[in-house]
Amino acid sequence: MAKLKRVHVLILFALFVAFSSVAEAATITLAWDPNTSGNVSGYVVYWGAQSGQYTQSLNVGNVTSTTVSTTINESIIYFAVRAYNSVGMSGLSNEAAAWVGTVWRTPTLTRMGDFDGDGKADAMVYRGSTGQWYASNSGGGTSSAGWGAPSLGDVPVPADYDGDGRTDFAVYRNSTGAWYLNQTRDGGASFQWGAPTLKDLPVPEDYDGDGKADISIFRRTTGEWFVRRSTNASLFRISWGAAGDDDAPVPGDYDGNGLADVAVYRRSTGQWFVRFDNGTAITWNWGSPFFGDIPVPADYDGDGKVDIGVFRQANGTWIVHYSSNNGSRSLSWGAPALGDVPAPADYDGDGKADFAVFRASTGAWHIAEADGGFRSLQWGAPTLGDTLGGFKEQAILSLW
Repeated sequence: MAKLKRVHVLILFALFVAFSSVAEAATITLAWDPNTSGNVSGYVVYWGAQSGQYTQSLNVGNVTSTTVSTTINESIIYFAVRAYNSVGMSGLSNEAAAWVGTVWRTPTLTRMGDFDGDGKADAMVYRGSTGQWYASNSGGGTSSAGWGAPSLGDVPVPADYDGDGRTDFAVYRNSTGAWYLNQTRDGGASFQWGAPTLKDLPVPEDYDGDGKADISIFRRTTGEWFVRRSTNASLFRISWGAAGDDDAPVPGDYDGNGLADVAVYRRSTGQWFVRFDNGTAITWNWGSPFFGDIPVPADYDGDGKVDIGVFRQANGTWIVHYSSNNGSRSLSWGAPALGDVPAPADYDGDGKADFAVFRASTGAWHIAEADGGFRSLQWGAPTLGDTLGGFKEQAILSLW
């Protein structure tokens, strides 16, 4: 029989698994061109985690598309198809591939804050079983608060909302779109700002430069940003990003002028699209979908500007680009197989973000300081649902 001409990943299914580290089955729909030799009885789909080596197969009958489920995770999956009839089987089709793994839809929310106001980031976990916060203060002691209702879909959104130099406990209720703040200076506050049915993601940052984080969301269904300015409660609205699940919001002060810029990281291409507050824009190619790169923007070189960077889930490598000198740094720090979640921040107060991971399987923190030095901290109880928060989902990216 003649060899099939083409097979490709047709439809991708992303399964929401917020706060969960349990492996979920990925569902992938494939389609292929029919065999042109005639007298085809059916097709067999093959797939596996290595190119050309297929460990699983499925006889789908005489159709030219099918859906397969796999528990292969944090890996590229390779697919090929053969046709068959009563005489025998065709050769393998060309190979198609997709990357399957977990991604943080809101990566900037895993960047740790300063809960005690000493200029150093503090390790923090949110207990998904109770809604309790626990922060290990770098200045000594701990901070804790019961603030959140996990059963209502509350997601931690810590930031300095009152401008006193200390990170506040806050949650975004993913079931209603409400924000609940527990501010260290100004006390409690609530805002209705978000539409869960439109797949809004919380993206608090200081967009107006008044020293306070602004209530804000990125709307995945439209690619729009909605920012409530803390200076005067006015709305800033802009379209920046593609509708759908490919673009991850990565806001930050990329030009160092004290105002956060809207930005997205496009997973399928590894591109960054940044729109500065003055209306200009820039695009960077920094990342690879083949290795499950997670965006980890932070100020790694201490020049006051957020640097682009990725954490490679395939091997635990950090790759960052320095805005100060156009240089770069690569560091192997993390074990994705053990559930490591990147949590960059300035833990030692030197003005530079450090490379850090929270090990979701053990509750340990491992920190590599920007200028050398390494330390670990046990802070968190995974069996009680401790997490860094944010939106975590299983994602499937079509590669070729």
